[in-house]
Amino acid sequence: MEEKKFWGPPQSRKVTPVVPPVDPAAVEAATRPKEPLPVFVMLDYDNGESHEVPAFAYGWTKAHVLVSVPWPMDYYEGRKEVWVEASRVRRRKIDPRVL
Repeated sequence: MEEKKFWGPPQSRKVTPVVPPVDPAAVEAATRPKEPLPVFVMLDYDNGESHEVPAFAYGWTKAHVLVSVPWPMDYYEGRKEVWVEASRVRRRKIDPRVL
């Protein structure tokens, strides 16, 4: 006899970044700027791809950077703050004419 499949919540078809957890003790003495700095960050996604995305840095240590990155939600694109390895982040410049 075939099993019936029950209804479940809608699943987002968007790929999600994969960010490994960082030990809180490793980031407790982080430097925090008065204003976030524009950066690019290389993110790995759950489908195996990697993409460089624009982000903002909110803090850093010698080994990690706290960035705000685009994050797919069920019905919209949100943002999430995550710690990433410093080697995956590079500065970017925002053209003042765009602001």
